[in-house]
Formats: sequence, C-alpha cells, structure tokens
Amino acid sequence: MNARTRVAVVGAGWAGGLHLEGFRRAGAELVGVFSRTRSRAEELAARYEVPVVADTLGELLSEARPDVVSIASPPPAHHEQVLQAVEAGCHVLCDKPVAMTADEVQDMLTAATKKGVQHATGFIWRGDPGLSRMRDLVRGGRVGRVREVHSTCALGAPRMAMNWIYDESAGGGGLMQHGTHVIDRLRWLLDAEFTSLCGRLSHDVRTAPVGPEFHNTLDSFAWARDNHGRDHEAAAQAEVTADVGYDVLAELDTGVRVRLWESTHLTGPAEEEVTVIGDEGALTWGGTDGLTFRATGGSAEPLTVEGMSGSGANTRHEVGLRRWEWLATAFLASVRTGTPQDHPTLEDGWHVARIVDAVKRSHTTRCWEEV
Repeated sequence: MNARTRVAVVGAGWAGGLHLEGFRRAGAELVGVFSRTRSRAEELAARYEVPVVADTLGELLSEARPDVVSIASPPPAHHEQVLQAVEAGCHVLCDKPVAMTADEVQDMLTAATKKGVQHATGFIWRGDPGLSRMRDLVRGGRVGRVREVHSTCALGAPRMAMNWIYDESAGGGGLMQHGTHVIDRLRWLLDAEFTSLCGRLSHDVRTAPVGPEFHNTLDSFAWARDNHGRDHEAAAQAEVTADVGYDVLAELDTGVRVRLWESTHLTGPAEEEVTVIGDEGALTWGGTDGLTFRATGGSAEPLTVEGMSGSGANTRHEVGLRRWEWLATAFLASVRTGTPQDHPTLEDGWHVARIVDAVKRSHTTRCWEEV
C-alpha cells in the first residue's frame, strides 16, 4: 500500500542509514539520496538500490521527484533544507534536534502548515512498547495522581576524538542530541507541557584529541572504544564547546514536578530510566530491563510488555531500527490519508526546542526561566 510513496533521504551518515532502512521496512519506494559526501551517498544508494544520487538538494528534488523528503543531515542544515523541501511541495520528516533554535523550528512549522504538507520529527522513543504501555497505565490511573517524574541517563559512552557531537555550533551536546528525546518522551508520556525550569549544563570535557575525521557517528564511538584513552595526551587537542550532560528541575502545566539528569560519559546504576511517581505508587521504565510497578508501601512488580524494547532483537541497532520502522509507517499513513497519525510532528519539535532554549538561558542566568 505504501510502495507508491516515493522517499528521498538527505544525509548519508549513521542517521541516513536509519532513515533509509526504516522507510524500506515500512514499504516506501526509495528514490534518492543526497549528502555532502558523495562517496557515502553512493555506498548507501548501492546498498538500498536507490536510483538517484544527487550533489545538491535541488538536484535531488528535481531528479528523484520524491513525495517525502527525510532529513538526516547535521542539525545546522535542517532549517534551510526543510524549507526548500516544503516549498517544493514535499512532505517532510526531520530528525532531531529539529533545528538550532525554537525560532528556526517555528519558521519550518509555519511553512509546512501554509503549504499543507504532512510533517514529522525523529522522536522515535514514542515507538518503544515499554514506554507506550507505561503511558497507557499512567492514563488509566495505575499510579493515582501523578506528582513527579524522574529521568536519569548515565550513558557511559567512551570519550571520543573531536567531532561534531563535541561542537556546540554543529548542534552537538548531550542536551541537543539525547536530551531532546528525553524531553519529548516526558511531554508525550504525561500529555503535559513544561512551563518553567531551572537548568545547568555539564562541561566536564573541555578538550578532545584530534583524531580521524568521522562522517559516521558510530565510527567515532568505535575509535574511542578501541583506543581506551591511549595516546590522548600525546595527540593534538581541540576545544570542546558542547555540553556533555545536564540536570534540570521543571514544572509542568499539570503541576507535576520534573527532574532530569544525564551524562554522556559517566556511568550509573542504569543507562536509562524513567520513573513516574503518583499517590498510589510508581512506574519505572528501564529500557531493555523492562517495566516495573511498585505500589505505595509494596515491593517492585515486573510487568510483562509484549514486544518490549529489546524483545527479539540481539543488537541495539535492531532495537533502534524497529522504532524507526514504527515512525516511518505512521508517517507514511499520514501522507497517504492526509490525516496526521499519532506520531511526533514539527509542532512537537517546536515545543522541545523552546524547552532547550530555556535550559540554555537558565544555565547562563542561574535562575528559573519561563518556557
């Protein structure tokens, strides 16, 4: 049914491969790839049997004639690329972070709305079965009246050679890269918006060794793991301008209190964990560790979730691909029917960008900021 929906992808790094595979699994017709690095685009095109490899976005639009343009390029390019695709009448899926500021996302949302095209963002955690079950249970009153929600992410990633993730001007940093996922999934879990917050960014990593120039983020992680920090002191060093974590206190429009903490490099008891606390108990999601409920005064009770994150998959990559397949499938349904489905949109990206902007302001002012 979706095979006649023509999809072109902008970007040929790690994210570009995820977009192509997600849309392939969803049944789309892959018609074109554009990347600043043509050799990478050619590799992906050969792997996915994509007929058009373009040198510019304009060429991609004219030669591939896509119905959908999926943006998987570096964040600073998102704003102009989305505007160009929308002006051409294409539906757009833009990966996160959607843009560098909330004002840029507002431009994109306004243009898409005016043109009447469907739009989506890459907040794929909404497709996690454990989180979906958690949302249903919260809505159903399992924890009673919700009072607080805590999110902890001790990612434990190895320190890398200098790359765009360490570069604030390139859209890097823990808050922009992973924190945008965290913020969106809390908004979605609780059907609520952030109203005010106090935030602080961590700059524990000030320099990074100048190593190979990586186009694919996974290659940068692999280099870091293989080196285990060896020769870092001897190598030339570059300044790290992006944060490597954050901690935030916030209030929602429902009166719920929020605590967010993340570190790119520090290790904790759980890599990722979300706990929703109410008058009658608490629900905790722990990624592949599953979902548990603890009634007030009781012990933790594991909850069975069919298709839980990690179920049936033996790699993190496969888990991520399943979420991308979910998003691509939902978005193609929106394109096909002309009716938005239950997936994140540019409007969600705008809400998240406003929160990110407020955290950055708070870090500077050391005060609570309105969102």
